[in-house]
Amino acid sequence: MKEKNKDFEICSLSDIGKKRKNNEDSFLYTQIEGENGSQAYLLAVADGMGGHLGGEVASRCVVETLREYVTSNPMGDNIPLILKGAITDANRSIHDMSCQTPELRGMGSTCTAVLCAHGRAYVAHVGDSRAYLVRKCDVRRITKDHTVAERMVESGIITAEEAKVCPERNALLRAVGPNNEVEVDLIPPIDITPGDVFVLCSDGLTEFVREDEIGNIVTLYPPSKACDVLVNIANNRGGTDNITVQVARILANSKKPSQILSGVKSLFTLAKW
Repeated sequence: MKEKNKDFEICSLSDIGKKRKNNEDSFLYTQIEGENGSQAYLLAVADGMGGHLGGEVASRCVVETLREYVTSNPMGDNIPLILKGAITDANRSIHDMSCQTPELRGMGSTCTAVLCAHGRAYVAHVGDSRAYLVRKCDVRRITKDHTVAERMVESGIITAEEAKVCPERNALLRAVGPNNEVEVDLIPPIDITPGDVFVLCSDGLTEFVREDEIGNIVTLYPPSKACDVLVNIANNRGGTDNITVQVARILANSKKPSQILSGVKSLFTLAKW
């Protein structure tokens, strides 16, 4: 899926990979239009877990709840709380379904969401999907993986390089749905400028593609081509998991996404491959 408007050029792509029989990833892109032409943009990637049915249900619930919650809540200075509320609602829904339906028991999902409004990017995060900001060829990881391996790096038990091959690199400490409560990381707002590129992706990409490669590719290519190249690299290097990536470039001639007032209208595009 690709789209271009006055502020963003964005592409989202999800691939089943080389080894899986189904795709448990979901992604979301929603353009939100308020009064007087004000606009904001919501991006999200969710990577489900819990088997064929459970993972799909959980990731889908995350992106649908995000869309519904964000577009139904007027925004002022409380955007971080709205994102947190959306993920909390998704956690409650997934956990309730898991408890009530045996075949869905234990399901959950990651969630990495970026909402651009007021000239800033607001990020909410749970799990090991990631968000990057690429600015002038410099790539910065915005989110922290909630994994056993990342905790070991923080504790000084292993190095960051060792974490890339650590058996516990995919063992989640935090996800949306398995427990009746969820802790959400809210990243301090990031001032955005024309030319910035945001990349959201599941671990099916970052398992095989280095951060410097991601930065180089999204700098060199437009979003649609960058998504194709990134997914192809991950598949060519193994493709052992579902691969989902979103690349959103802020256009050089754009104005900063402005404040959303009450009475939002969602121009919603949701895709699941």
